Amino acid sequence: MVKQTSDELFLSLAIAKAWEVQTLALPNPSVGALILRNNQILSLQNHKKNALAHAELEAIKDALYLLHQDNHLLKITEPIKLYEYLCTHYQNALKDCSVFVTLEPCNHFGKTPPCSKLLSILKPQRVVFGAYDCGKDSKGGGEFLKQTGIEVLGGVCEKECLDLLYPFLTLNKKNSLNLFKLAQRFNGNYKEGQISNLSSKAFTHTQRSVAQNLIISGNTLLNDRPKLDIRHAYPDYTHQPNIQILSRQNLKPSDLECINASSIQICPNIQDLCLDEGFNIIEGGYPLLQALREKIDLFLFILAPKFQGEATKISHAFEMEILYSQLMGDSKQKDLFVWTK
Repeated sequence: MVKQTSDELFLSLAIAKAWEVQTLALPNPSVGALILRNNQILSLQNHKKNALAHAELEAIKDALYLLHQDNHLLKITEPIKLYEYLCTHYQNALKDCSVFVTLEPCNHFGKTPPCSKLLSILKPQRVVFGAYDCGKDSKGGGEFLKQTGIEVLGGVCEKECLDLLYPFLTLNKKNSLNLFKLAQRFNGNYKEGQISNLSSKAFTHTQRSVAQNLIISGNTLLNDRPKLDIRHAYPDYTHQPNIQILSRQNLKPSDLECINASSIQICPNIQDLCLDEGFNIIEGGYPLLQALREKIDLFLFILAPKFQGEATKISHAFEMEILYSQLMGDSKQKDLFVWTK
């Protein structure tokens, strides 16, 4: 077993924090940030949603509130106003701190100003990051910070940070990201009632709200009668995806009454599905997985720590690379999330 350096240890905490919101910030990447002072963690944050504050900005806000108890910080909700307030009131405020972030701080003006400029004003002692930003406009934050006199170390835990970026990079490269999601018990059974816990359900409903399309099979519709809504999604996630049902069966209007969505499309053939643009989620079992295998970029398997019913037989072999695994839930029940490609 290879011993972690202290930089790798702190960055691994930021990586884990970012995986908690994987895909929820699309089309932005999932990013985690940690601020350290005298080996004490002041804050640990992530980028929760597109157009909201970046992970660095969220972590800086928490750290400075802890240090200064500035209640006005808590009242500012707009990223740009928070950014401006920090630049005006907290110059050099991080001079004895280290900042750890999974992705090189951005170096361009987008929906929010550049994190590299903010850090240059707050002046942390060190900035340690994982993956280098390859964006045409956003790259170069590390070099910019070096020029301002801040110690910068890039490429720490780079493989793990690139795995974290895989969904974002795939969407950028292909203009589409197709996620197959399957919840099952330890014995492989994914039928017969509720499987995942409430925390897992909240996460997956929030994922639906980020997606352009949600795809199921006709058999899932008829057997499970799903609502396919976002009732358990996190606050501020209100978008309802389009529903597409892959089925050659003669579905009746009454078969669709269980679905709580305004846009429902029946697709007799795989070619009819909208899988070539945007973020799309496919929810189903092994037959649907086999049918769409060549179209899938990312997998999320949610394993509930329980046995029930008969194990489901798999007729086709699948080999996947694990990107990350994490526990989701409270002390009563934790589900295992396994992300693969």
